[in-house]
Amino acid sequence: MIALRFGVADLARTRFVISPLDHLMAGSARLGVHQGSGSRSERWWRDVRRHVPHRAVRFLEVVNASPVGVPDFMVADLDAVRRQLTDELDALLSVPQQAVEEGVAMFGNGPEVPAALARLREDGSRGLREVSDGAWALFRSCLAPDWPDIRRALEADIAVRARTAARSGIGEMLDSLHPKAVWRDEGVLECTLGELEGSFELGGRGLELRPNYFVQRSISLLAGPDRQSLLLHPIAAPTAEPAARTPAADGLAAVLGPARARVLRAIAGSACSTTELAQRLGVTPPSASAHAVALRTAGLIATRREGKQVRHTLTDVGHDLLLDNPPPLPPA
Repeated sequence: MIALRFGVADLARTRFVISPLDHLMAGSARLGVHQGSGSRSERWWRDVRRHVPHRAVRFLEVVNASPVGVPDFMVADLDAVRRQLTDELDALLSVPQQAVEEGVAMFGNGPEVPAALARLREDGSRGLREVSDGAWALFRSCLAPDWPDIRRALEADIAVRARTAARSGIGEMLDSLHPKAVWRDEGVLECTLGELEGSFELGGRGLELRPNYFVQRSISLLAGPDRQSLLLHPIAAPTAEPAARTPAADGLAAVLGPARARVLRAIAGSACSTTELAQRLGVTPPSASAHAVALRTAGLIATRREGKQVRHTLTDVGHDLLLDNPPPLPPA
């Protein structure tokens, strides 16, 4: 049992966070490798596995390298409560080599280190880029169509727990997260995690509560002296599972028009100049520029100058619009 010790500042800084990257890892963790996943994860994976792009292989290898879990540096430590996958992947790309080596060292030394993690350690920044690119490709191809429904289930769960905290206090809310997380009145959350034993002072940084749609059987804890500790926990049973993936109309194209929907999705891949945007779309630079102006006027993209060029990126509004309107599935 791990005892998390709360002070007044820790209670004040405890918060809920929805993490797309957590869900990408939990959803793609195979049964028998990570025991916290459950039937929702298995059903989702059976539904999407034929859509998994080859670029995702490196990411999947790292996620499934060890039954112990993933290295700590794969779990973003960010201030933002409303996380975007791009924020989490940017944090992954900024992980220094020393942190990668220390994270991999937790899995052993020499030949007992899982091959995927040893390779990641050796490849440095190039390896992190390949893992990040694979995560983005997997999200766009597999998780994005289901993410609006999953996010709504997560937000509904958070709302219920927030009401519990308002009515009965934060301790009661923490006690309701899972049978393996028990609140004690002396300000301690006791987390049963296999045979692990110990005590950890949160140190005034609070606890980040991360509800996860795919985690059903247990809880997971990440605690460290140099970051906010986090607790991954299941949600209560959702009112409905995400609908089966079937070809559907493109809601984004219906609102913006097919051309500007393509432009917004092209910019979502990564920040780009007007010339690069035109190349992605196969149109002339003036045409790409006109579409970018329209999207910027609507608040869906932002444009900043870099030297003689400009760079286009999604705004939060544009990002949320894309998440709620994934590209339609191709006919089977």
